[in-house]
Amino acid sequence: MATPTASVKNEAASAAKRAKDEIETGAEQVATKARSTARAAARSVRREAGEIEASLTRGAEELAETVSGRLRSAGVDTDKLVEVAREQATDLQKLIEDEIRERPLRALGVAAAIGLFVGFLSAR
Repeated sequence: MATPTASVKNEAASAAKRAKDEIETGAEQVATKARSTARAAARSVRREAGEIEASLTRGAEELAETVSGRLRSAGVDTDKLVEVAREQATDLQKLIEDEIRERPLRALGVAAAIGLFVGFLSAR
């Protein structure tokens, strides 16, 4: 016959095992619920980001159309402005590329300085 002490030890061990199993099951349930909640939140954020992007795009298009209309009414050829802006952007891009090829360390230093400046401003 088992001694009372052995019986108590067996019961304690059994209770500890049940508690451990319940904790593991609970942890799995919490993890599953957290993953589900995180997925739902991610879907919601993506949906809202898409709506914000669409709204901003519509606003930018409306603004561009308004500005273009006003420039046309003032007698400005907006198509010519776009063409000139593209040419200047291409020229500026070529100038920057040439500068980087000729003086790579200087370009790296300027980029680092700009990065520090932007970082300082964003930290404020």
